Amino acid sequence: MSTADKFRALTKRLQGEVVEAAQDALEAQGDRLVGVIRAAISPHSKTGHLADSVRKLPAKRPLQVRVGAGGPLTTREVRHGSGVSYDYANAEEFGTQDEPAKPFFFPSYRLMKKDMRSAVRKAIAQAVKARSSS
Repeated sequence: MSTADKFRALTKRLQGEVVEAAQDALEAQGDRLVGVIRAAISPHSKTGHLADSVRKLPAKRPLQVRVGAGGPLTTREVRHGSGVSYDYANAEEFGTQDEPAKPFFFPSYRLMKKDMRSAVRKAIAQAVKARSSS
């Protein structure tokens, strides 16, 4: 095996290790974000459905973690029998013409964004360092 082939093999292994470390860090940060968002909801939640609706969603691509709120647990009719539904997760976050906003999602994300990025960068750096020291 030539030196170039050895280098390519090492680079490929390193790439896999870095991707795995980054994905693990992203998953952990996604879990943390779900917890922080749920904690931000609890002071004004009546049924607990809104907090229960906060979850990690399937990612569309590798190295991506999505967190969402709302859905079937928080969707109801505007008025009984109207046939028109709305998701009250949006009403809580952004408010309505009758109720002020009680944001829980985006303030939590903005609060954690810098730390989440830092944690992922640190995991990547540790994976590279671990490979370079071996």
